[in-house]
Amino acid sequence: MAEEVIGNLADVPDLSGISDGDSGSGFADGWYQGMILEQRAFTDKNGNDRIFESQDAPSQGGDSRNIRLQVAVVRQADKRTLHTSILVNYRPEDLSQETVQAITAAKERNKETGENQWGPLFRSFMALNHLGKLQKIAGVRQFQRSESGGLDLRPLYDKVAYVRLGPDDRNPQFKSVVDFRETKPSRVPVL
Repeated sequence: MAEEVIGNLADVPDLSGISDGDSGSGFADGWYQGMILEQRAFTDKNGNDRIFESQDAPSQGGDSRNIRLQVAVVRQADKRTLHTSILVNYRPEDLSQETVQAITAAKERNKETGENQWGPLFRSFMALNHLGKLQKIAGVRQFQRSESGGLDLRPLYDKVAYVRLGPDDRNPQFKSVVDFRETKPSRVPVL
């Protein structure tokens, strides 16, 4: 009897155009220009003051650190702004001379062989790759330590960066930053 009331799933219309809000749903996947902010303050729908800060803090497990940077992404066509964040996870041992030397050697080996083999160094390679991009955006040779034991992110504040938005792995209705860089991409349009 309940099946008669519900009907079949083919009768359910596409409702994706109905949702609204700052989820990034109006932003297509692609590259955008943005600005890294020290913090983003706003009042939510319930009237509560909210503040999201850029920070380098220990991960929940405590074995690594998470850099979360607040970014105001601007769509060129209509100047609409999407507030999102860049997340970079790294382990303290990723910054050791031994790890940096091992990554450099593996990178050279990959270049010689034409392969892209990282093995157990892959996680460290990705972390250092992201940190290197952040250094370029900040315009510094290397980051300094902050009082909290993380990296001092102040050189990044108010810097322009290019971010590539894509689907959020945890919720496809939202957009997340899937890549970022210092310079404007030359082979694809900036939206």
